[in-house]
Amino acid sequence: MSSSTSTVKDGARRRHRVRLAYALAFLLPGIAIYSILMLYPTSQSLMYSLQDWHGVKSKFVGIANFVELFHDKLVWIGAANNLRVLFMNVVFQLPIALALAYMLSRKARAASFFRFVYIVPGLVGIVTMALMWSFIYEKYGLLNSMMSALGLSHLVQPWLSRDGIVQWSVIIPGTYAGVGFFVVIYMAAISEIPDSLYEAAALDGANAWHQLIYITLPSIWGVYLMTNVLGVLDALGAFAFPFILTQGGPLHRTETLGTYAIFQSFKNYRRGYGAAIAVFHFFIAVTATLLIRRLTRTERHEESKAL
Repeated sequence: MSSSTSTVKDGARRRHRVRLAYALAFLLPGIAIYSILMLYPTSQSLMYSLQDWHGVKSKFVGIANFVELFHDKLVWIGAANNLRVLFMNVVFQLPIALALAYMLSRKARAASFFRFVYIVPGLVGIVTMALMWSFIYEKYGLLNSMMSALGLSHLVQPWLSRDGIVQWSVIIPGTYAGVGFFVVIYMAAISEIPDSLYEAAALDGANAWHQLIYITLPSIWGVYLMTNVLGVLDALGAFAFPFILTQGGPLHRTETLGTYAIFQSFKNYRRGYGAAIAVFHFFIAVTATLLIRRLTRTERHEESKAL
């Protein structure tokens, strides 16, 4: 009896080792690529951030780059622009995407057309979208031409050169471009809600607004929290639109932390200082992610206790 038991245990161990070997065989390529493209550059950035490095010679300066960073007003201008993107993502992009997904899932008229309008920007490359908007914002581009044609010449603006306007001109296209991505996520989540809930609510006299607030939103609340995390990370990583449309100008007014790190590293040739900005940026992103995960976990725990 004991010999048969040990044989069974040996067989289980062998099967476990085989499954583990197969799992490692599939995981190792991904781990290798992630290490080469992410972990190694991150460790190098941390090392360079402690040096005065111009690409040829380097000198260890400790935390001097970080001390300078906290006194650099352009760093805080970049952080403020990241916060503007965050505001647009959380207050406008995600609620608009949710409303659109709800309307499209309710089989609204011309639903196919609006799916095309809002989903295609997510399929077109970010660089292509940014270049399209650069043409729209030109002095005689589509936006100013339309305003002139409609008799609104007093609203014609130098959209990419006037302080106070250019910041939002850079942010709005990115907000619009990201809507379609979240519409797809929300539509997939809403499709899992039984139609019987909406039918019962309609029989009880609930209108579309009540159905959205009391059925749709509670049913996909976990997904909505997850997209908020994605929205925050997207805001902290904002780079493509400010870099392509203005390259951080005019006078650094549209810099984000990402574009300013590039400016210091490759235009100002202060690669050690640029690496310090990148490390600071990375620390903010990690902190924000952990904080959001903690808050959402606490909220889900309270919801489960209430149920």
